Amino acid sequence: MFQSISKEAFEARFYGRTPFARLFSSEIEWFSDERDMTTVLAVMLRCEIDKDLNAIVLGRDMDRRFRAIHMIVSKDTREEILEALDACVDNLFESHVDGRFPQGDESTPFAIFDPRIAEHRRNRYYRLLTDDPVHFPARVMMEELAHWFKDPDGIFIRALQGNEFNSRLFELYLHAVFYELEFEISREHPQPDYCLQKGSNQVFIEAVTVAEMEGTAQRELNPETIEEVQRHAAEEMPFKFSRALLNKVRHRPEPNRVHYWELDHVRGGPFVIALHDYSRPLSMAFSSLALQEYLYGVRVTEDGHCENFERHVLGERSIPANFFAHDRHTHIAAVMLATQATIPKFNRMGRLAGLRSPNSLAVVTGTRTDAHGIPRPFHAVVEKRDYTEQWHDGIYVFHNPRAVHPLDHNLFPHVIHVFKTDSGIEQLVPSNFIVSSITNMLITDPSGIDDALRRFDGTDAPLEDSQTTADLDAGTSASSLDEIISSSVA
Repeated sequence: MFQSISKEAFEARFYGRTPFARLFSSEIEWFSDERDMTTVLAVMLRCEIDKDLNAIVLGRDMDRRFRAIHMIVSKDTREEILEALDACVDNLFESHVDGRFPQGDESTPFAIFDPRIAEHRRNRYYRLLTDDPVHFPARVMMEELAHWFKDPDGIFIRALQGNEFNSRLFELYLHAVFYELEFEISREHPQPDYCLQKGSNQVFIEAVTVAEMEGTAQRELNPETIEEVQRHAAEEMPFKFSRALLNKVRHRPEPNRVHYWELDHVRGGPFVIALHDYSRPLSMAFSSLALQEYLYGVRVTEDGHCENFERHVLGERSIPANFFAHDRHTHIAAVMLATQATIPKFNRMGRLAGLRSPNSLAVVTGTRTDAHGIPRPFHAVVEKRDYTEQWHDGIYVFHNPRAVHPLDHNLFPHVIHVFKTDSGIEQLVPSNFIVSSITNMLITDPSGIDDALRRFDGTDAPLEDSQTTADLDAGTSASSLDEIISSSVA
């Protein structure tokens, strides 16, 4: 019998909506039924044209994607839909093949956690996801999303498990963001990484990461640590952002050996570079200001005034500021900075979808805008029913004022948009938007999880009989669950 589930639980496993369908139907309720390790999902929809109710039943195909296997149409009430669902489900379960419902057009499942490299070569983050039950929700979310992910160059899984974990995690994260923002996503071309379409508008995005610095490790969060990371972001990150962006501007990928914006399928559309800072733990929480200053050559003083400057200087090193001012950069419509493409992000989204670690709760603390877009501190338990979060939280889009093909900011709602104007820097800040966050894991005996959740009152008071450790972002390390780490960003 079908049971009602949350929208988040449904969306954690289904990434196959067509944006066009939202124009004439609305999702009303979501359902699941599981028998003998086989799961089917269902969604009830209201037709906005005829105003009747319909339902689509979905089962996993041979690629492990949930796809339509049965439809119920033209019902007047919820009760009629439920009756029709329960009437069909027995026959559907009888038709599965080892838990799958073949569609006839499948290829090979994209299984990112099937080992592809020798154990001693697997990176610590991959091992963290496979070995640590605290991160079980993150693993499931990554696995489900990957079923819908296309790998044009054929090296994604080996890179994820090997020495390019951060870069590949960023690609998965961006896929979730663009799907959530209702783009049609194409990865048919090897470059750039994403070709997006919304209505008649196209956007082309190439992703790049600032690599993790050698020798960095998660440290206890305290005022000295924060001050050190803030200094790193202010002093070092302009140089690192400059190197990452200039490499993409100069790059002429094979086989065409032309710039990204000169490719036939890109020419004439806005080209965007998406960035993420993995340089060191916590850095991503503070590096947006450094990127803003580098891109526009403008500093905002303590009294709120804007001052132009020409170069970033650190000791004997210096680089020119105002990246967007150069004529050779006018083909860059915008730079998108993501600050939450991390294991903790996937962990939280998994917990929101109802996935549970047997021995932990996630407590998130940070800054979130209110209904008027004003940043406020917040503190919440992810597993509590009133907590909400979106994939696109923590994203900034810095627009190039000299772009040959500007980016329409309306295509990316619910993120922070930054513009340089005659009077200085202007930001469009959405409401109910997580600007930054720290995730702490409360570790307790599995038998005490439910009681701990009931006793947690949403304040800063710690739980009794629990052990506080930090969830890990993709730029931190820990040898085991026994290594206590106090905090991590995103």
